[in-house]
Amino acid sequence: MPKDGNKTKIKRRHLLTALGATGISALAGCGSTSDADIGSPSDKDVPAPSVDASDRWELTTPDSKPRLLKKGSVGPLNYTAHGHVTRYEDVQLRKRVSDSTFGEIDRPFAVAFAARVDVFPSTFSAATGLQSGEIDSAILNNLKNAMSDFGVQNVQQSAPMDAPDTPPAQFQVVRGEYPISEVTIEDVDIPHSNRSQLSFGGGMLPIKGIAGRWKSDGSILAGGGVYPDADFDATEKVSMSDAISMSVDVDLNLQPARRESQILNFVRNISL
Repeated sequence: MPKDGNKTKIKRRHLLTALGATGISALAGCGSTSDADIGSPSDKDVPAPSVDASDRWELTTPDSKPRLLKKGSVGPLNYTAHGHVTRYEDVQLRKRVSDSTFGEIDRPFAVAFAARVDVFPSTFSAATGLQSGEIDSAILNNLKNAMSDFGVQNVQQSAPMDAPDTPPAQFQVVRGEYPISEVTIEDVDIPHSNRSQLSFGGGMLPIKGIAGRWKSDGSILAGGGVYPDADFDATEKVSMSDAISMSVDVDLNLQPARRESQILNFVRNISL
């Protein structure tokens, strides 16, 4: 009996490891399994995680549906794991940057996600034993992949971030750089100058990604986001005469500390 019990524990640990990898890999739009039906629409009722989001966050996956993430067996018991992931964008930040750059920079600058994973039959709860560091490792690796797919370069692991006032209490952290292409604004009227355009940009914007998970009533919940890790500013020098020049300062006012606070507040509002 003890020997069989140990085997069950080992297989359960392996299951949890796989769930950590496949559950978060859904965020990157990929999976890792040889089963042909993994990733297909789920036949189980796995509602999307509930998020009490402010007007700042707009749901970008309104048609999201649960997906089959994993299937297997432990002894005579067959199980399946099903996940539901939703994504959000900080539309207020995007609009402000777009308006202030005359529409020349119009892209997401901060995104957030919420995920839920359930295991069937429910008596075999994937939320049991979530202390395993293997799950955190899987989450970290797939967050790196998701950021790379988003276009972030030089993605590297960073030290975990403590956030004791959030459900995960600690987040896995990755950092990278997002290239900002040079922007040219035409038809600029600069007094005492024959210039009609201004150019700025062409730099790298530091980006930070965080992801954490926790258990809730037999389910796994996960949440986090990707957001600027520094402000972006630039200066363009304009000569008006041989003796006079002026500087045009560009500051997107991204406020990284505020963005992080908003992501953490988003995670606090994730529930079943």
